[in-house]
Amino acid sequence: MFDQHLGDERPSQYHVLWDGGRSRSDPRIDVRLLEGWARKWGYDVDRRRRVDSDRADEPREQCRIAFAFGEIVEETLSYGDREYTFTTDRTPATYFELDECGDARLATWASERTLTLRELRIDGRDLVFDAVFEPGPGRVHGQWLSTTVDQTRYWLTG
Repeated sequence: MFDQHLGDERPSQYHVLWDGGRSRSDPRIDVRLLEGWARKWGYDVDRRRRVDSDRADEPREQCRIAFAFGEIVEETLSYGDREYTFTTDRTPATYFELDECGDARLATWASERTLTLRELRIDGRDLVFDAVFEPGPGRVHGQWLSTTVDQTRYWLTG
């Protein structure tokens, strides 16, 4: 579960996820800090326990920060003298999702990827992370993901 055994080992006040040290293999995650950051900038926060088959077979607690939502589609169907209107659910178009084991999913306007995080910290409106098998630090630009369909500026390395 999130927020267990946070301890005093946090590298900085801006770290959401950090290494548990040599004696601990589990990452330390302060999900309340992530939720507070998201609410400060007006992003939608959803926290629930579910299975994400790309990351694990068992249910995990997950915190999803939605930056932008897809369009709601409405369709009207007439049957006899009655008319029915159907709408799609409000679904996130761009989001960052972190689970209790330090695995993440990043969905941008252009792509979606899963990441195994070693570190996650807040840098203004951005999230900066270090992930296994990724070259250098990555950056999630919250403002760009929430305001534009720019397919090139969602994530930087190096």
